[in-house]
Amino acid sequence: MRELPKILFVAATESDALQFITRLENKRVYKQKVGLVHGGIWHYTSAKCLITGHNPDATAAALREAITVDKPLAVVSIGFGSALASALNVGDVVVGVQFMDSIGMGSQYRPVMLPSVVQAMMRRVLRSVPGIHGTLGSIVTVYDPVREPSEKMALYVKTQADVVDQSAIAISNIAEEAKIPFVVVRSIFDISDEKVPDMERHVRQEAKISTTRMLAKLAVNPARVFALRDLLARARLCRERLEVFTEAFWNALMEGKGHAEMRGEGSDIVKPAAT
Repeated sequence: MRELPKILFVAATESDALQFITRLENKRVYKQKVGLVHGGIWHYTSAKCLITGHNPDATAAALREAITVDKPLAVVSIGFGSALASALNVGDVVVGVQFMDSIGMGSQYRPVMLPSVVQAMMRRVLRSVPGIHGTLGSIVTVYDPVREPSEKMALYVKTQADVVDQSAIAISNIAEEAKIPFVVVRSIFDISDEKVPDMERHVRQEAKISTTRMLAKLAVNPARVFALRDLLARARLCRERLEVFTEAFWNALMEGKGHAEMRGEGSDIVKPAAT
């Protein structure tokens, strides 16, 4: 009988989850009906990382399938996000406690707020590793990437969210539906007044990127080479910060008390956010 994973990581791309994937022992990679899965042993426990892509509906379908098959004890979503709040800097870690939907017409997702006991646990985890510049915050999910500073400002004025991504609302809804404790953490890839260049999608698409092959795809000039190096450095910083957080989070769970807090014993696991 195969061992079911105790923890399920979720990431949009292999690049977002590279630090986790490279540390897996007894690695295996396979496709489920929706999404790619990296499985193995992590910290002496069975674990998996589900790669969903950036589409929120595909993320929901992939996570629902993974939960049905594997029945994990917890879901941890790791990845990059874009800052809407001006106080956030590249590499800062934001742990989502409020999840909002700005996908548009046809969206069936509802706002979610983590209970205060879980928020308190996340705050303690962040305090245990002050070097990662972590904070609790709100995450709004959109369907299409938000790249222009004017778009970020408009979304911030509309929602007052700290971070924008393309999956958090789907993950919070599916985990809540399954009554599985979850964490969504985003490391800031670009700040609020910064335009994200088109080549960002290449940097985040693959786990192990070939700089030579990348440059062959681009019109090589000094400005673009510099931009590519900067983006690669940002991705590396974001992954390192996410790894530090997940290590601290895992240690908190292993202390024992974290399990009860994550499951919201004495309260609902999650509750609807105020609308």
